[in-house]
Amino acid sequence: MTKRSIDTESTSPAPRRVKPTPIEKRPFTVANFIDGDIVHQTAISIHGECPIFDYAPETNFVSVSVTDSFNQSQAVQHWPLHDGKWKALAMLTPGISTITLNLHHASGVHDSITISLNYVPLLQLPPLHLAIMVAKDSPLLIDCPPAKYGAFATAHSDINAAISKLRMAAYMWQALTAEDFREKGLGRRSFRLDEEWASNTTLRNTHSHTQRGSSATMGTVAKVHIIRSDKTVAEIRDAQVAQQNPRGRKREALHQYFESALAASGIPAFQSSSRPVVAGLILDTHYSAEQKLILGHAALGCHKSDGVSLGIFGSHLSYAWPRFLEEVPACLADATATGDSVGNDNGECDTMRGACFVGQGAFLHEVGHAFGAAHTTGIMARGYSPSWAMNFIEDEANSRMENEARWDLRDVLRFKLLPHFALPGDGGPVTAEFRQAGVTIAVDVDVGVDGDGDENVDEVIKVSCKAGIAQVTLQIGTDEPRVYFNDITGTCTAFSINTTSEKLDRSKALKITALAMNGKERVAKNAWSLLKEKPYITVPGSNIILHKQSVHSHSFEAGDNSDNDGDDEGYIHWAMLLHKRGKDGTLHRATSIDLRVGCTMDGAVVYYTDGSHRNCGPGGQHSFGGHASESHNLPEGETIRKVVICKEDDGWGSLAGIRMMLGNGESWGHLNYRNRDYDDDDDNSENGVDEPDSEAIVTLAPGDDEEIVGFYGQSASGSGFTYQFGILTAPTGVVLPEAVYDLPEFIEVE
Repeated sequence: MTKRSIDTESTSPAPRRVKPTPIEKRPFTVANFIDGDIVHQTAISIHGECPIFDYAPETNFVSVSVTDSFNQSQAVQHWPLHDGKWKALAMLTPGISTITLNLHHASGVHDSITISLNYVPLLQLPPLHLAIMVAKDSPLLIDCPPAKYGAFATAHSDINAAISKLRMAAYMWQALTAEDFREKGLGRRSFRLDEEWASNTTLRNTHSHTQRGSSATMGTVAKVHIIRSDKTVAEIRDAQVAQQNPRGRKREALHQYFESALAASGIPAFQSSSRPVVAGLILDTHYSAEQKLILGHAALGCHKSDGVSLGIFGSHLSYAWPRFLEEVPACLADATATGDSVGNDNGECDTMRGACFVGQGAFLHEVGHAFGAAHTTGIMARGYSPSWAMNFIEDEANSRMENEARWDLRDVLRFKLLPHFALPGDGGPVTAEFRQAGVTIAVDVDVGVDGDGDENVDEVIKVSCKAGIAQVTLQIGTDEPRVYFNDITGTCTAFSINTTSEKLDRSKALKITALAMNGKERVAKNAWSLLKEKPYITVPGSNIILHKQSVHSHSFEAGDNSDNDGDDEGYIHWAMLLHKRGKDGTLHRATSIDLRVGCTMDGAVVYYTDGSHRNCGPGGQHSFGGHASESHNLPEGETIRKVVICKEDDGWGSLAGIRMMLGNGESWGHLNYRNRDYDDDDDNSENGVDEPDSEAIVTLAPGDDEEIVGFYGQSASGSGFTYQFGILTAPTGVVLPEAVYDLPEFIEVE
């Protein structure tokens, strides 16, 4: 490091001189905004690069000044920089905001940037609501350690502090989410917050006015609802409802308490018919040093598309959260020990910064569940614990880490389906067909002619989804996975890997992970096994190929039954066509299909014009049960548009249910959807045309130039329950040759 020197040879006082400071010559830039950008959220994360100064690091920082379209300026904010990088948060008001960024070093301003952003709130979209639940006899205080002056002041522990901290945390979530969406190529999307005209606590000077009781500085800020529970402090702090108590008998009760308090509040926004998404803070959480247990705390989230989607978290770590913008850098870098009077949640909260990371990050995790995210990676896999601060500040403590406090791509694609994350130009509401489209990984054929004029057939692995393919990842053996295809625009609906021309080591397992634009994912643990059972049927004497696509029950897949070359003990293979050749040689079309569903998927029966029928399952005299069965006519000339299957076996092992839809929109059948995963998508919608959005629901549909001509699958040889159900497709309008009806695949199994 170059040091300053003073001229000591002169006897008279002389000004102190500073040697030139070596710097790496890189410009001071903003990386994620350009002048004139339009944004749709209040809080933004802004970052860029700057020169690397090799001198006086304590003097280096970036100042941020925001002036609105009425020429009203916010207080200047200071943000740290490190190793030639900087990050900052800014709060915007509707209209044009002018943001002035100054780079400070040693003697003053080294460089300056000014950009203008146009903040256009999308008030027509549903917001994320913020709520704090308090006991009916609550002291209106939260845990606060001595290091935060908890025994002497309520600056970080009273209800006003809790409101300010929750509000600031929500704005940080908003900024993080918008930047994460942008970096993933999906536009700067985030939820908006339900805002109101109230005392502005998001800046130090306006927050201080409110705390002192002087004339409050009003502004548009996120509304925090105080929801009074009918439970007492003692009931909320009952060890039996503490989620972290391994012997607790009612560890999900706090979520129910919060839901009940919202319903009883009488606030229209919290009624089920409003379908709100709520981030709920439990105020009366408390660490019991005697029991070594955090009481009144639960980290739970639940998404209900037809009700209240609620993510809850305790207040026991909120002492470490910032109350206003100026406190953000300090709270995210504070290595002060938290002490013994507060809970060390998950063993990761022994410092103030650690408590802030876990508190804000784990709460956002539960809000993620409320928006429908599953336990994937990043934020939904506790990635916030080590790297939360990396989204907001540049700090030496995080400089060598990978930022894991991000949303998984699967989650943001699911969020994108919600109206909360819409952007102008999206093209209208998401259709049920797009939302339900499943991902298929199957072997296909590529028919060609070689140099000698002989026909050859290459086998390819085809990944397809009508919603569009976002990403295909391949892993060969234990090698590092690599992205084989990545198109976040979703314009590609089918992607093929030619197993003949590609140099893939067949001695190692080939794992293929395919992600669709609707957030649905399909994994083939060893794609080579797909080649063992051909996914097509060739018709002798013609160039017509019947393509196959199917779905297996979860237990069937877990048993690797697909790897047994069709000799599955206890299962029978069956296949049938929607036209049947009668004894007189005449073809008879299908007139109706009876979908047999009870506690599980029994099977199906296809009836023909000659009065005969064929079972989708055991043949002969086998009779299917099913109390929820439904039959439907097939009008002449009408085709089956799609088949929807529920894989959720509910302990039976077989598929759960089935629905079919005709080209004219008519549908029938029963899915038997009973998802009970509390933390994930808790959608309980009816078994109607708009099927639940779940990994358990798979849609089978022909390609754009194909139509369904038959079905195939595997059923239990005894009960007849269906473990695999698939569709056979052929080119649209093609008349199948006579030879197809003589194929052994279509001989009825007795």
